[in-house]
Amino acid sequence: MGPLTLESTFPRGDLKEGLQANRFRHPAISVVKSFQCVLSRPERTTFKFFAPSMPLNLTHPIAPPDARAEAMLPAGGGFPPSDRPLFLAAYGELCRIDLSGKRALEICGGHGLLAGLLAETFPTAEVVGLDLYAVTGPEIDERLKHLPGLSYVAGNAFDLSEYPPESFDLIFGQAALHHLAHDTEGLCTQVLRVLKPGGRLVFIFEPLGHNQLVAAIRAIRMAKHELPDESNLYLSQFERMKSMGFSQCEVQVFNFLGYPMKAVSDRLLFLAMAIQKLDSWLFRSFPRLLRYGANCNVIFTK
Repeated sequence: MGPLTLESTFPRGDLKEGLQANRFRHPAISVVKSFQCVLSRPERTTFKFFAPSMPLNLTHPIAPPDARAEAMLPAGGGFPPSDRPLFLAAYGELCRIDLSGKRALEICGGHGLLAGLLAETFPTAEVVGLDLYAVTGPEIDERLKHLPGLSYVAGNAFDLSEYPPESFDLIFGQAALHHLAHDTEGLCTQVLRVLKPGGRLVFIFEPLGHNQLVAAIRAIRMAKHELPDESNLYLSQFERMKSMGFSQCEVQVFNFLGYPMKAVSDRLLFLAMAIQKLDSWLFRSFPRLLRYGANCNVIFTK
């Protein structure tokens, strides 16, 4: 984005105070740090702000009832009940586009259940489940027999060269991005090539690292081998990914108090639900807390 020229008719003596108070705003400017100031005449000041691209859209969605998203919840199996709102929001995003007659690609698909459930939801869609090793077994064979649009392939998310340009309407991964974060540039290059204009890239259940308490808990659990690799992700990484060619990026944030309370709340469902409601109230009442949530879904639009 080029420089934005803003003119203001206020005394020069108020310049420093005005900047410090952050009174001069523009929708495309998130934080005013770098600027050029040119004094054209004593009572008039012209600012040229070299603004970044439009900021990320941080949200805490409360997903409305969606039978399709509910039907996909088995793909979140193994995760605690307190994460149910996150998965409902994410699976609702997968169903936001009518995929009938369209193509979707799951990366780092693991056992392939999520790809299978998406194929059940949209029987005329072509859904490809990609992982380093193609999933096999009697259950997979039975699934493929009843879902002709579903396929599983061995492959690498960093090399999608076998697929034609602009050949997918949706690309998604569950608990995948933090395993690919060492080369987000390479990942985005591949995804942007094969994603259609207006197509979406959706990452589900990713760890955010801005909350130091959450980061400390993760580090302790990893040291005790209670968690696999849980590399924290940061909003700056999403901003860099967006700048590579995506028009929008929404970050759906969950688990502010919910994460440190999981050890207790997940044994008591009523307590887990109460903490979810409290988290929702806190996020709505104090939007600045959104960056300190423990988990997120990330939705990029090309």
